[in-house]
Amino acid sequence: MVNYRQARQEILEWVAEAIQKSPEEVDTTKPLSELGIDSLDAVHLIATIESTIRQELPEDVIQRVGSLDAIFELMADRLAAA
Repeated sequence: MVNYRQARQEILEWVAEAIQKSPEEVDTTKPLSELGIDSLDAVHLIATIESTIRQELPEDVIQRVGSLDAIFELMADRLAAA
């Protein structure tokens, strides 16, 4: 079973590395585009999330959710349902 807190931390660290900030500096309430996540980063982010939570996500999930907080909420819902 995937641990939500660990999965959340892994995703946060991935985003922080992608935008060259520390995890503590990442504002999880901002839209990903405002954080500096471009479309190529978004594709990699989805792959990272899917690998981390071991579930597939809809292709348009980034456009639908927008922020990391929304992604974390989706992850929590998916993991709880698994």
